[in-house]
Amino acid sequence: MRINSRHADILSSLDRFGQLDSSHIQQLHFPEAKSRTSFARAQAQLVKDKFIVRMGRRQVQGDGMGSGQTVYQLGAVGWQYLGKRGKFRPRFTAISEHRLRVADVFAQLCEREDRGEIKVRGYYCEPDTHMRLAGVTVRPDFFVELELTDKSELVCLWIEVDRDNESRLEIEKKLREYIAVFDGVRPGEIETVPSVLFLAETDIGLRNLQGYMHGKLGAYEHMFELMHIEGFADRLK
Repeated sequence: MRINSRHADILSSLDRFGQLDSSHIQQLHFPEAKSRTSFARAQAQLVKDKFIVRMGRRQVQGDGMGSGQTVYQLGAVGWQYLGKRGKFRPRFTAISEHRLRVADVFAQLCEREDRGEIKVRGYYCEPDTHMRLAGVTVRPDFFVELELTDKSELVCLWIEVDRDNESRLEIEKKLREYIAVFDGVRPGEIETVPSVLFLAETDIGLRNLQGYMHGKLGAYEHMFELMHIEGFADRLK
């Protein structure tokens, strides 16, 4: 198979996010309305030649439970094409809804960027988000630097995507780690210390996070924000 620049970009995105569903790939790499046939042809050929692997269908959330978008991840040939080191091992053996939710976060930001309201200046996924600062290692799910075009203002965010499956102890540990960074980071250790945005999957999850955070943030309350994951990008100011 002859790999073109669009194919290479798909492989890079799968390497970065770990998994993407077909709507993510369509939005990121085939944004033209008339390109659905091109997308179908490309994914079929990439799968056939083992550049990427189909993982199955994503479960649809809500009352209408059922099968959703097809999920893909990097295959053995794609691994080799990207020049990855070591023996190829599948990154995941099953669909990772958490990874897909992180991709959903990025998709929302891209939609707002398409409307000209923000510009995404840079972003990282795990494990590239992991940083050791002030003697503490923080492991956000996602990092993004974006510009609010109406204000010409840069915003840096560490994003935690909570799927209602983390305990109070786990959330409170994360809060302590972020606060330790805010409290102890030295000038020059990092150019800009990001704020922390927790995104909740459900209304119950949102209320739980509010309870876990209550009284825990102290002088750094302004460095934390909590939102529902659906439509969060439109609420960034």
